[in-house]
Amino acid sequence: MFAGANCAMSVVRYEIDATVLKDWMVKYLAEVLMLERSSISTTDNFDVIGLDSVEAVIMAGVMEDEFQIVVDPHQFFEAPSIEQFVEAYATPASAFLSEA
Repeated sequence: MFAGANCAMSVVRYEIDATVLKDWMVKYLAEVLMLERSSISTTDNFDVIGLDSVEAVIMAGVMEDEFQIVVDPHQFFEAPSIEQFVEAYATPASAFLSEA
């Protein structure tokens, strides 16, 4: 078993609406990878989209600045698509509706 294998057991969700995070990730990846937003499938693995480990580190830092959260780049490999990342770490939209 590799280091961090138990990370999924203690997932901390970010206080970010899932839709907002998903949209931000698509926009960011389109800009950085010089792709059309419509060409990015949120179910494709990050490596298929073109995200490499160096860019994953950079994206983690930008996400930290944008959302005031702590992002470990390994999270992109534990949840290797936009859909999986958002499902694992974002707060479901319904949680924000129940606070209203």
